[in-house]
Amino acid sequence: MALARPIHVLIADDHQLFRNGISSLFEDVSDILIVGEAENGAQSIEKFKSLQPDIVILDVSMPDMNGFEVLQHLQMENVNVKAIFLTMHDSQEYILHAYKSGAMGLISKNTIKGELVYAIKSVFDGAKYFGRQLTEEKLKEIEYKFKKITGHFADDYIHLTVKERQILVYVSAGQTSTEIAKLMNLSKRSIDHYRARMMLRLEIKSLPEFISYAIKYANTNKVLGND
Repeated sequence: MALARPIHVLIADDHQLFRNGISSLFEDVSDILIVGEAENGAQSIEKFKSLQPDIVILDVSMPDMNGFEVLQHLQMENVNVKAIFLTMHDSQEYILHAYKSGAMGLISKNTIKGELVYAIKSVFDGAKYFGRQLTEEKLKEIEYKFKKITGHFADDYIHLTVKERQILVYVSAGQTSTEIAKLMNLSKRSIDHYRARMMLRLEIKSLPEFISYAIKYANTNKVLGND
């Protein structure tokens, strides 16, 4: 049965060219209409309130506040907000965090047009979409494994940078700061700085606790298939 009107979609991403590219994808899709664009977190909230779209597509990384913070703000004012995260980071840590945050979906920016259309229509119909293989039951199973191994949910891990994740893997293998510095072509001082910053952010107070955390992180990656 045809919709009375197209699905209204708001796109929030800080790159104009990317927003233009997404909009152009739907020029020949009669039942999806891009009703607005936003380039940062505050504008995303403002445009959502004024346009009241059926679905908002949120970039995870935006100026002033990230996509997770935007969704949290919108949820406080509109319990029916339907959000899909569009991101370059589609590891299962991110997917789990998006799932827990109340998003209806998460897909990679490298996705093809057909999958994005499918995701939008699925979410509009009330279903969640985190990839064709990741049903809600599968997500709950992954989350349980994650919690069982680490004692944490995915939230802690997604805030780590690529370098910090790499350092954790080396630490889990027993490498010293000097050895890690040589492997990463950095100074020992830089490695110590990264380590101190991680410990502060994760509220880890001792080196043994940090090593234990690194081992848990490495084991988690193996279970989630992120090796």
